[in-house]
Amino acid sequence: MKKESHIFRLLLLAVLVLPIASLAQKAGAWRDHFAYTQGVDVLVQGDQVICATSAGLIFFDGEVEKISKVAGLSDFGLTATLYDAPTGCLFVGYDNGSIDVLRSVDLRKIRQGNQTKNIDTWRRFVTHGRKAINRFLRVDDMIFVATGAQILEIKNEEIRANYSIDENNDTLAVHDLALLGNTIAAATPKGLYVADKNSANRFNFSSWQRKLTGNVVSLAVSNGTLYALQANGALQATDDLQSFVAKGSYPNPRALSATADGDLWVATKAALYNVGHPQKNVLSYGLPSFSPQKVAVFKSGVCIADAALGLVASSGGAFVQAQPNGPLKNQTLALCEHGGKIVAVADGALSTMENKSIWTGITSSLLTNAPKAVAINPKNAAETLVATPDGVARFSGGAAEKSIAGEDVRTIAFDPNGTLFAFASQSATPVWQRNADGSWNGMAGGNLSGKMLRKASLAGRTFWGIAEPNQLYLYSSGADPAVADDDKASVAPVRVSVDETFSVGSVYALAADRNNEVWLGTDKGVVVYSAFSDPFANVPLGQRIKIPTEIPGQAAYLLQYERVTAVAVDGGNRKWFGTRDAGVFLQSKDGVEQLHAFNAQNSPLPSNNVVDIAVNSQTGEVIFATDKGMVGFYGDAIAGKSGFDEVKVYPNPVRPDMSLVTITNLMEDASVKITDVSGNLVFFATANGGSITWNVQNLGGRRVATGVYLVFLADRLGKETKVVKLLVVN
Repeated sequence: MKKESHIFRLLLLAVLVLPIASLAQKAGAWRDHFAYTQGVDVLVQGDQVICATSAGLIFFDGEVEKISKVAGLSDFGLTATLYDAPTGCLFVGYDNGSIDVLRSVDLRKIRQGNQTKNIDTWRRFVTHGRKAINRFLRVDDMIFVATGAQILEIKNEEIRANYSIDENNDTLAVHDLALLGNTIAAATPKGLYVADKNSANRFNFSSWQRKLTGNVVSLAVSNGTLYALQANGALQATDDLQSFVAKGSYPNPRALSATADGDLWVATKAALYNVGHPQKNVLSYGLPSFSPQKVAVFKSGVCIADAALGLVASSGGAFVQAQPNGPLKNQTLALCEHGGKIVAVADGALSTMENKSIWTGITSSLLTNAPKAVAINPKNAAETLVATPDGVARFSGGAAEKSIAGEDVRTIAFDPNGTLFAFASQSATPVWQRNADGSWNGMAGGNLSGKMLRKASLAGRTFWGIAEPNQLYLYSSGADPAVADDDKASVAPVRVSVDETFSVGSVYALAADRNNEVWLGTDKGVVVYSAFSDPFANVPLGQRIKIPTEIPGQAAYLLQYERVTAVAVDGGNRKWFGTRDAGVFLQSKDGVEQLHAFNAQNSPLPSNNVVDIAVNSQTGEVIFATDKGMVGFYGDAIAGKSGFDEVKVYPNPVRPDMSLVTITNLMEDASVKITDVSGNLVFFATANGGSITWNVQNLGGRRVATGVYLVFLADRLGKETKVVKLLVVN
C-alpha cells in the first residue's frame, strides 16, 4: 500500500475567500463545477489580476472570484482577453469565434458578471478556417482581433470588417497582433506581415507586406522594439521592420509577454525566460506541474496563466495557485453518488465533493490510461473504488492500492449487502468478488467469458450490464455470493419484440430505477426493460417508449434519433438522459412526458456531448459531466426519508420578492396539501421522491394573500402525518 500525493487548493497569503454554496439552493438554479486550471491569458488592471482559463475568468486581488457560462459569460472555451481602459470594457474571446464584451467602468461589477454583450457575428460567419479568437489589440478607436482565419475590426462593439492578409489564402490564421508606431504587425503560419494602421486600403491583401518567413507564433513590443517568436524557437527583434536581430533560441515556444515594468518574457513548454534578465528566469514554480502561457506584473512579483495550474502568482519569491475551488480536471470520464457524496474520476485524478460545495482531489498513477467507472462503498463512504484497464484501484484515507492487476475492468458495482463485484473484459475470469478481508475471488462467469463488459447496474438481485457493442449481460450471484454453484450468467441481444425488426448498433449507458426497471441508452434512443421475476428464464424483451406528437393518432419513440450516452434516476424516479449531440433531457417516471431539455444553446451546459450524470440524493442537484467540464442543476427531487422528523420548508417567511417555496426531507412520494387558516385548499400535489416546490399561487394561478398557511403532509398510506406552518408576506 502506498501514499499518493493530495493536491489541495492553495491559499495565496492565506486570504483567499472561496464562496460556499447555500445549503438551500433554489430549484432551477445552476452552478459550475469547472476546473479553472487551463490558463490561457492574464492581464493586470490596477490592483486586480484577470486570468482567462478555458472554463471562465478568475479575478484576484487578495480574494479569488470567478465567472463562467453559468453566470456572466456566454460560452465555454476562452482563448483571449483585453481590458480596454478607454471604454472600461473587458473583451473575452472564445475558441468558436464568439466574443463577449463585459461592460462597466467598475471592475467590481464586471466581476459580478453584469452587463455582458455577446458578439456572435464571426462565430456564425461561413468560413473554412478556424474561428478561434487568438488576440485583441486596441488601435486608435478600434479593436483589432486576430483569429484562426482572418483579422476582424471592432468599433462600438460591432464587427465592422473582416479580411485576410494573404493573396493565396482567404483563411490565413493570424496567431498574434502587435503595434509598433503606426505599423500593425501580424504573426501567421507563413510569416510576419505588416501594414500601416492609417491605410484606408488595409482590408486588401496588397497593403500587407511580409517581413519574415516561416511560422511566427507570437509577437510583443517592449521598449520600442518588436519581437517575433517563431515556431522553430528563434526570437527575432527589430526597431525599424527592415532589419532583424536574432535574440536567441527557445525550444518548444508558446508565447511572448511584454510586461508593464518593461520586461519581455518567453514562455515555452518547459521554462519561462526573462529576455535580458537571465537572473529572473523561472525554471519551475515548485508546484506539481509547470506549463506557462502568458505573464503579467502584479505588485512585487509576476502572475502567470498556466495551462495546467490556472493562475499562478509569486510573492516573496514563492509561487502559489490562486484559483477557485473545483475538481482537478474538466475531462471527467465517470461519476458516482452515494449519500450526498459525489466522486468524479478523470485520467490520473480523482475529485470528491462531500459537503455540497467544496471539492478535494487526489492525483494517482493508478488512474492513468483512462479509468472506466467509479463507485462509493455504501457500507464505508470513505472508500472509493475505480475500475481501470489494469484492475481495480482503491482509495481510502489518503491511501491507494491496486487489486486484480492485469484484468481490464470496465465496471464495478455493489450488491445490497455491500459486496463489491468487478466485471473484467475479454477475460477467462470475467467476474470478481471482493471478500470482507479485501481479498478477491475470481469466477468463471459462464457465458460472460471473453466478452467486453462494462456499465453494470443492479436491478433486484441481478446485475444488468453492457456487453459491447450492442448486447446485454446479466449476472446473479445467487442466494449466497460466496458460493459459485448457484450463480447465473447470460448474454442477450437488445430486443423489443419477438416479431419487430429493431436492432441497435451500440448501447452506451444503462441504469435501474426505483422499480427495478432497466433503462438503456442506445444509438437509437431509449429502451426500457420492466422488472423480471426471473430474467434468466427467457431472453429479456424491452420496449420503446411512445411519445405523443402534435399529429393526432401518431407517436414517436423516446429520443429515437439521438445517441443516448448517460442515464440517471433522480429522487422522484424520473429519468435524466444525456446525449452525444443534443444535451440532456428529463423525462417523467414513465418516460412519456418531457420535463426539461437543456443544451449548450439554451443553458449553461458547456457542451452537448454528455459523458455521465449523477444525482445528489440529498440536495437534488444533478451533475452533468460533459467532454468540456461539469455543471450542476438543482432539480426539485431528492431521495425520500423514513419519516417527517427532518422536514424543512424554505424560505419561511416568504417575502414579496420570493416566488418559490421548497419543502424537503419528506417521505418518498408523500402527499402535500396547503391550506389557509380557514381550511381553503390552495395547493396539493405528490412529492418528487422526498421534496416538492410550490410557486406561492392558489389553484386559480394567483399569488396567495398575506397570511399563515398550513402544510399538511402524509405518507402514501396516510398512516404518518405532520403539519407545518408557513408565513407569506406580500
